[in-house]
Amino acid sequence: MIQTIRNSGLFLRKFFASPKKIGAIAPSSQALARQIVNLANVKDARTVLELGPGTGSFTKVIARELQENAQFVAIEADPHLAVLLKNKMPQVRTVAGSAEHIQRIMNSYKLPQADCIVSGLPWASFDAELQDRILNAALDALKPGGVFTTFSYVHAQPLRQAQRFRKKLNQTFRIVERSPIVWKNLPPAFVYCCEK
Repeated sequence: MIQTIRNSGLFLRKFFASPKKIGAIAPSSQALARQIVNLANVKDARTVLELGPGTGSFTKVIARELQENAQFVAIEADPHLAVLLKNKMPQVRTVAGSAEHIQRIMNSYKLPQADCIVSGLPWASFDAELQDRILNAALDALKPGGVFTTFSYVHAQPLRQAQRFRKKLNQTFRIVERSPIVWKNLPPAFVYCCEK
């Protein structure tokens, strides 16, 4: 409970300091974490990447679902959050860096193409060029048939940035499906499940 309060406080401070980088006022709920990890089919994956793990809401569920010999790398742009996650979950390879550089990071760990990528990135706060660069890097990092999951807040759907992102997903991936709404999240969200 105390850890949850600390994570929420840290998230809120990071949000007010840099809302475009954090994009949320609270860490994702366990309900959303279970949904996004299940749809990514992490339990059957051999290589898993996480983009934007933040304080580790998804990371914790991914680590619990992984096969014994699976490889998992979490990529966090905020150096403070990356250190926090390394200290909290030393068994997870956490890299401080931009999701644009997925391939370079994968090469440094000699990873094969990923079976799945779980993203907690604040897509609607990114400009179009950054969205393109990260989505293209994610697509290149996935093996054929690989799955990319990310989420969006329900209230943001009418916004131009959110509609632009949905269009980019449809242009980038072979299949794009949307989960039911996860009401037990602040704010309520749903998951995009995309297949290469």
